[in-house]
Amino acid sequence: MSLPIDTAKLTVLCGTPPTPVVDRVTGELRTTREGVPLFRTELVVMGAGRPEVLGVRTARDPKGLSVGTPVTVTAFTISTFTTKDGTTGVFYEAGAIEATRPTKETS
Repeated sequence: MSLPIDTAKLTVLCGTPPTPVVDRVTGELRTTREGVPLFRTELVVMGAGRPEVLGVRTARDPKGLSVGTPVTVTAFTISTFTTKDGTTGVFYEAGAIEATRPTKETS
């Protein structure tokens, strides 16, 4: 199951620069079904409670991100999974992660 995450009331910062997702067993780069390489970016997500660090996968390399950069996350989802041995977990995916462009303040 995949559920959308509304980021309207969240502050999101880049926690680590993007890195390629690597298969733990084979050491090969992981890709989408279409063969597009996957990248993982650690994001610091702040809302009403305590900050959380989430590893978020994207199917394209988010460019120009460094630690502490405010970011905009589009098509942000959380999905559940069950492995062959019965363990369960969640993973986070996004359509894109981009540096937030500064807005001009009006006086």
